[in-house]
Amino acid sequence: MSVFAVSKVRLDSDGCLTHVLWGVVDTKSNQWVSPEVVAPVVEVVDAIQKGDHVVALFPTAFGHVPGPQFTIADNAGGLGVTLQGPIPPERQIHIMDKLDS
Repeated sequence: MSVFAVSKVRLDSDGCLTHVLWGVVDTKSNQWVSPEVVAPVVEVVDAIQKGDHVVALFPTAFGHVPGPQFTIADNAGGLGVTLQGPIPPERQIHIMDKLDS
């Protein structure tokens, strides 16, 4: 099992997540194990289905902090992802750093 961290997202005009900037992290050292790459959301779904954990990173004045994990969601267009559990307003997907279009 791997742990991926998502530092940036791309949302479509409806606010649905389409792509992420992510990489594998070492949760003991909080260091990147692999370079971050842009990936379509289907790869996040695949990782979660394989048992990997995917965590959102949120921007702060002091860098990024981990937030909730992503979980699979059934969207109108097929499977997608959303954040798990009750999400406080400051930890919503639309607050994450954005990928350039």
